[in-house]
Amino acid sequence: MTSERATPACVKQTCNFSEGALWDALIGARPEVWRFEIPLPLLDPAPLAEVFASDWPAIVRSDIVLDAEDAHAAFFARVEQALAQGPGFALLSRIPVEALSLREARLLHIILSKRFGRLRPQDVSGSFLCDVVDSDMSGRMHSDDQIALGRRWNNLPCHTDHAFGRDPPRRLAFLCFRAAEVGGAVRLASAATLLARVAKMGPHLVEDLRRPVPFDATRQIDVSDDAVDAVAIVGSDTGGTRLRYLNHQIAHARLDPRQREAVGALEMALAEPGLVAELMLSPGDVLFIDNGVVLHGRGAYRNRQVPHTPRHHLRLWLS
Repeated sequence: MTSERATPACVKQTCNFSEGALWDALIGARPEVWRFEIPLPLLDPAPLAEVFASDWPAIVRSDIVLDAEDAHAAFFARVEQALAQGPGFALLSRIPVEALSLREARLLHIILSKRFGRLRPQDVSGSFLCDVVDSDMSGRMHSDDQIALGRRWNNLPCHTDHAFGRDPPRRLAFLCFRAAEVGGAVRLASAATLLARVAKMGPHLVEDLRRPVPFDATRQIDVSDDAVDAVAIVGSDTGGTRLRYLNHQIAHARLDPRQREAVGALEMALAEPGLVAELMLSPGDVLFIDNGVVLHGRGAYRNRQVPHTPRHHLRLWLS
């Protein structure tokens, strides 16, 4: 773990992260702070039969959640603490996806995730759930109501979701339905540690990241998504300091020299050894991420070709 004493004074004065948000790649060797076993009674199929038989919109838009009676409130409280006061991510292990249909897995993922936030749409069509599949699948809508299938990059740099959106999701929830044959680790980076490293390169750089940077709308996955013209990479809200960053979507030609230097320093810090933790998700694992406190990405992977079975994660956005 990165020491709090190593944080530059300028970051302590201008940034407000929770005590547990400062970490580096070594956190991968400390699963006790981020891995949680889902209590088996929560996954008892008998009480879920009625939910699985319900209509999709009825579940998505309702207040149906897993364990509505709070029999396992202590479990959910531990996960919430990891997200709010701890490292900003939590891996829940595991949903028995091998015994579920894809539809049942989607529904269980939804009613579990709704314990940690309100579902919100991910695109202009109103899709609440996105099937994140490998890059050889073309974008289209799934037959279930409000599920998007999208083209994604195989090797994805660390970023925050909907960085230039008007209202980025507060949290992300990924269910690993099918892993790749080789590779595909989830990359995680602490925003607090990242800014500490940038500040060591030059105290002024963090302040320059607080100035709005321009956005290139043509680089969105869906160019019709509602987005702002410019946004500060480092910002704050009632919950503290938060990052909004996806390098690919920045209009780099329109950056001024100081912004160009600051974004370059951020990329250099992201590439430094020992910063990014890598987690291998197994089918059934659910990863929750605080979208402004933790940057996430994906390592390169290769799918099984015979029979063709692509890597498949189910993503939700929560507010």
